[in-house]
Amino acid sequence: MPPEGESPQLNKLEEWDIPAAFHFRVTVGDAQVSFCEVSGIECSLEIEPVQSGGDNYNCFYVPKSRKFTDLVLKRGFVKKGDAFFNWCKDILAEPLSKESIKPKDVIVSLLSESEEPLVSWAFKHAYPVKWTLGKFDAMKNEIALETITLKYYSFKLLDL
Repeated sequence: MPPEGESPQLNKLEEWDIPAAFHFRVTVGDAQVSFCEVSGIECSLEIEPVQSGGDNYNCFYVPKSRKFTDLVLKRGFVKKGDAFFNWCKDILAEPLSKESIKPKDVIVSLLSESEEPLVSWAFKHAYPVKWTLGKFDAMKNEIALETITLKYYSFKLLDL
């Protein structure tokens, strides 16, 4: 029972938790890797317009395939002894060969206050395709950030 003078509706709103976008975890292969930003969790359906035979007024849209955007990860630049950095370097900086690209599964989880996953996305067979180091600016007091762009085969929402 809500306290006197309070509506039951207001009490229900207090129980409803909206997840914070800053509380997340990223797992690459078997290792947890820290990032300050994750973007690119997006999937769309490519469609093809088809005119109906002899009908100039109607157009039908036929689904073709799913399209995934790149997964983009940002963090403070770390080099020495970092397995994730070495994995990226081995793929992007070494001579390209069939053996040099070693895809890994990536899991991104949005966490609750108690560190439990509220929702997780699994990215299958991901590998880095771009590495960028942020600009250096003597007029600003900022951390050097690296941005890693990953391609992947597919992603799905995991059942929790």
